[in-house]
Amino acid sequence: MRRTSSETIYDTLKDEIIFLRRKPGEEIDQDEISKRFDVSRSPVRDALMRLRSDALVVMRPQRGCWVSRIDLGRVDDECFFRLALEKSVIERYRTFMKPSDITRLEYFIALQKEAMEACDTVGFYNADDDMHAIFFEATGLMRIWQLILRETGNHRRVRILSMGSRDVLQKNINQHEELMEALKKKDFTLAVTLETEHLSKLKYETDVIVESHPEYFINRTDEE
Repeated sequence: MRRTSSETIYDTLKDEIIFLRRKPGEEIDQDEISKRFDVSRSPVRDALMRLRSDALVVMRPQRGCWVSRIDLGRVDDECFFRLALEKSVIERYRTFMKPSDITRLEYFIALQKEAMEACDTVGFYNADDDMHAIFFEATGLMRIWQLILRETGNHRRVRILSMGSRDVLQKNINQHEELMEALKKKDFTLAVTLETEHLSKLKYETDVIVESHPEYFINRTDEE
């Protein structure tokens, strides 16, 4: 499908923001983006308006545009949103599970281990997401997974920040392996419990992250 300039700019900038190649609080030069993509300012502005709706940029008339700092209140909301949907999908998954799904889980966990050894945070993050997406794909709910990706930008940036620690990466892998073992045994009650613990642990890591990068964060009303 042919993509518009605005969509290309939106997707590119969103990746740069999510993966912290553009830091929270960093100014966005709209003229530089226009030159980079060889377009007028109109598609750039359209892309930035979408990113503002995602709470990933702040736009101020006559003043400019900045990457939004990470809203801690919104992180809590997004964490709740993802947890509620993913728990429901794991419960639904019991009637859709196939042996090949375990093979795919093992594959993505192996990719996570390789990424950890290579200190490849982005590779680890992508393999982690691909592993979780298996449950949505198997249950025919990929639109829900895409909704999660679209609506959890602040939560996703905190996840990236949390992956700066090898201990965190190893804990993620351990939890994924425990989840996979529960699924092998078809113990879906345990699987839901493990998934809840796994997706909730970011709350306990956030305090340390905020202490390490206080300039990246705001409370809910600071940028309104």
